[in-house]
Amino acid sequence: MSNHNSSNQIHNDGDHHQIPTQNRVIIHFRFQSRVITPPSSIKQNLCSNSSFLGLVDTFTYDIHNAPDSDSLLYEILSRLPLKSLFKFKCVSKHWQTLISQRSFSQFYISRMLTSNTASSSLPFRILYRYMYDRKIEDILDRFRPESYSSSVLYLSRDQHLDIKFKVLAVSNGLMLCWSFSNRVYHVCDPVTRQWVTLGRKKVYKYGPSPSFNWEGFVSRVNEDNVVTSYRIVRVEKLNSPSNYLSFDMYSSETGEWVDYRLPCPNPIAFPKHGAGPISFNGILHWFIYDHGMVAFDPYKDPKSCRLIPFPADRDAQSEVTHDGLYRLCDGCQGKLRFFQVAPDTDSFYCFNMWDLKDYDKGEWCSEFKVTRSDLSSSDPELKSWLMKATFLPLSFHPFDLDIVYMRCVELACVVSYSMHNRNLEVACKPTGVDALSWRVVVPFMIPRWPTPVPISPVP
Repeated sequence: MSNHNSSNQIHNDGDHHQIPTQNRVIIHFRFQSRVITPPSSIKQNLCSNSSFLGLVDTFTYDIHNAPDSDSLLYEILSRLPLKSLFKFKCVSKHWQTLISQRSFSQFYISRMLTSNTASSSLPFRILYRYMYDRKIEDILDRFRPESYSSSVLYLSRDQHLDIKFKVLAVSNGLMLCWSFSNRVYHVCDPVTRQWVTLGRKKVYKYGPSPSFNWEGFVSRVNEDNVVTSYRIVRVEKLNSPSNYLSFDMYSSETGEWVDYRLPCPNPIAFPKHGAGPISFNGILHWFIYDHGMVAFDPYKDPKSCRLIPFPADRDAQSEVTHDGLYRLCDGCQGKLRFFQVAPDTDSFYCFNMWDLKDYDKGEWCSEFKVTRSDLSSSDPELKSWLMKATFLPLSFHPFDLDIVYMRCVELACVVSYSMHNRNLEVACKPTGVDALSWRVVVPFMIPRWPTPVPISPVP
């Protein structure tokens, strides 16, 4: 098995340069869209050269004349794009230490989140899983900060081309991708454009090489929020119900794939149109027929799995008829939620939601039931469709418990639904994807800071 680290992809972060030692640093910055006025105690060595609109100012400062040089450096460096910021690590040992501090990363992220730019006002996207690029480098280019539009839905370009990659899952800033052409996995950091390629397992102790699918991805971080390890779990495709959960698991600590076969309390069968598992509190949950979900903790020993039922009063027939298309189950702000849309417009309740109140006991609590007459919208076209439109759930808002996103089929748009106000608004249109559903999207938190990919040992 091979494990290739594409370290050439992090050549722009500045860490590979020799670090000079300097006693005096004078820096020259050009700020745009925001005028920075230096404190009166700081010597301004170059007069301000404002543009016609007053939006561009250029200053040169002698950093060591500042009464609190680190505070000023914090303010200046936090306004730089990440690519430039990490180049400045090579200016001096002091700058490298400052930029590497946890307090600086927290300051940098908080400033980005509180800025008024369109991309930071919505710190996540609903990412369409399928990418049409030819190389993993091209995939990562799409995740540069300047590539994010204000649209909540993030689609790949060139959709007329053959599908080359699939985004399987994200975890703590890292992204797991599958290459259809090379049949390998890539674990990537979209910020630094670093990735590792994982080889395929060749020998299975339970017989011939099986067919795997529905990969899950979980990582762990330390007290500084640095990813220390990750694990990938892919389950075996089943042609009939089985009393066992069979899967492969890759561990970055060992660099090896290990296959497992765990007994289940009841026979399990995966939906025909399956999808990857959801991750909640570091535990992976795969959807199964009849029993709801089968849960597995990749970091827990001894290895075991358990079944968690879906809400008993949900529309179970809809799940069978539509293969789960009209329901959404995922974690949000420490809550595991189940949201269901009635497929028929004449159903009394159109939206229903439950929260899992007791995870260990598998007990759900109904949060609300909404009729179509309860719905409202300020968008005239959407308002005219409220009583007859088809809605398919896509994703919960990862930072706002009040919002769930859905696809409006007739208007070919994505709408946001406020559970508190029972209000629907157009989030983006048109979608450009005919088969858009929760199965082909993944909530993607826009990375604000590099997440170095842990390097596995070579077995």
